[in-house]
Amino acid sequence: MTLRAAFILLCLAVLNLAAPAGAAGPYEVSLQAFRTDDPAAPVLGVVTLTPAPEWHAYGNVQGPSGFPTTVTAQADGADLNALYPPAEPGPDPIDPSLTVELYNGPTPFFLPMAKAPAKLTARLNALLCSATTCQPLREDLELAVTDPAGLPRAEDQPWWPRYLLSTPGAAETLPETAVATPADAAAQTPSVSFSPRYFAPGLEVHTLSKAAGLAFLAGLILNFMPCVLPVITLKLRSFIPAASGMPMQQRLAFRAHNLFFALGMMLYFLILAGIIAATGIAWGQIFQQPSAIITLTAIVFALSLSLFGVYDLPLIDLKGKAAGVKHHPKLESFTTGVLATVLATPCSGPFLGGVLAWALIQPPKIIALVLSCIGLGMASPYLAMALMPGLYRFLPRPGGWTVHLERLLGFLLAGTCVYLFGLLPTSAYLNVLILLWTIAVAAWTWGKLTNLNQSRLRRWAIRSACLALVATVSLLLFRPTAQQDPWQNFEMSRFQSRLGQENLILDFTADWCPNCKFLEKTVLKPENSVRIAKDFKATLLRVDLTRHDPELMALLESLGSKSIPILAIFPKERPESPLVLRDLFTSGQLQEALEAELRP
Repeated sequence: MTLRAAFILLCLAVLNLAAPAGAAGPYEVSLQAFRTDDPAAPVLGVVTLTPAPEWHAYGNVQGPSGFPTTVTAQADGADLNALYPPAEPGPDPIDPSLTVELYNGPTPFFLPMAKAPAKLTARLNALLCSATTCQPLREDLELAVTDPAGLPRAEDQPWWPRYLLSTPGAAETLPETAVATPADAAAQTPSVSFSPRYFAPGLEVHTLSKAAGLAFLAGLILNFMPCVLPVITLKLRSFIPAASGMPMQQRLAFRAHNLFFALGMMLYFLILAGIIAATGIAWGQIFQQPSAIITLTAIVFALSLSLFGVYDLPLIDLKGKAAGVKHHPKLESFTTGVLATVLATPCSGPFLGGVLAWALIQPPKIIALVLSCIGLGMASPYLAMALMPGLYRFLPRPGGWTVHLERLLGFLLAGTCVYLFGLLPTSAYLNVLILLWTIAVAAWTWGKLTNLNQSRLRRWAIRSACLALVATVSLLLFRPTAQQDPWQNFEMSRFQSRLGQENLILDFTADWCPNCKFLEKTVLKPENSVRIAKDFKATLLRVDLTRHDPELMALLESLGSKSIPILAIFPKERPESPLVLRDLFTSGQLQEALEAELRP
């Protein structure tokens, strides 16, 4: 360590020693003993916390904010159970939108004892907050009871009614070295077990044969669920022109279309079975991911544009075309079958719940078999039409009404987009709308600037440009924004070695400090912090006070503070005189401080 750094640390230590313990805190704490008329607890210890005006402590039960107040005590070395008075519900001092339990004004905490102890010790842990700042409290108290008979009577004290309403603590302070373990997590799992009764017990699944039968029936019914019906109707719509062609040609085309449509359905279910068996996700759980919903929204929106005549899709058969126009009829039918099944994934229907509840806890082979039965059931109408192609005669003749049907189904798909859009977090709305607008521009360009009279090269160059436009915009809108956080965890040795050698910025924070978290999300967000570290050639150190650490608290007090948030700037040239920003501050204030202290 350099002589200069040693001198600075000595100054900090002197500042720390100069601050008397417990001084300058916005509170008072006392420990007293009283006698009671209760033979089971003739002596009552009372820890009293008195916050300063406009300061509050949080209740004993952990709420949506803050840190619970706890008291631990020993009588002659034996642990005591503390009793806590009811806290008052009220707005959080830091975030008034939250309702929390608060201790306002003088608050007693009770320690019933079976006999008078020679030595009573207690430790109070709390978080005191005002409207602008928070300060952790940790006080160790000690009391010697020499004359139990001479103690004041507890029943005569003004807090006695609160004692009668007090309850055992609901929260205990964890040891500072405690680490959560799998056993701890298991211990937190509710031990209550239930014996559920089902309204339709006959539909509950316990055997593979029953699961396979109900899975087939559930798959068949999926064809008529709202999320699948638009695409299924579109597929039937594509068969309508077949009724006007030559019987033998259309019979073969009708059979091929249905076979490949069913094959697309079956293949998707097999892939889905593999994903579920490998990852353990639930049916439809993939749609809990915003990225999956955004992708499906974009696809369905593009499909709806094709039905409004903006452009023609090359691989998904949604519009009725003359027999000679289709270039890849089998591939079109296959991809349309896959699409219909993708739309069915977030759906549920009759029989499906019981089947999946049983199947998804079985081995992978059983999962694959049951999902294959669902796929077979969903594909069964199309397999039946493939086996009996003469059914095409019962389809209606094409006419002008089919164009109106296309538009109607386009509106149905647009409605599906609205539904999917509503599932997204509001933070994604703007980016998704920009993506859909880009798809509309690309689809219009695709439809208006390409035709079969152009050369294949020109046609696909324009189409490739349209796809590239959508892909580029998607990457720009949804690229990962995670930026490396330049803040390093504080270590005293690192601080000592760098003090006076480089510019240092210390941010004192804690998980229980809402204002600290607000600053981290705004003024000290990663992009701002990266810029600060680069522009001012500074090392950023984050001091975490979530758990009590005497060394870190001493450092905080050496800066003339016992509350956080606080940010300290240690210039390389004069580290013995850091500049301190207290409580909440703006980006402009921080920039002004940095310019004054660190700019050459």
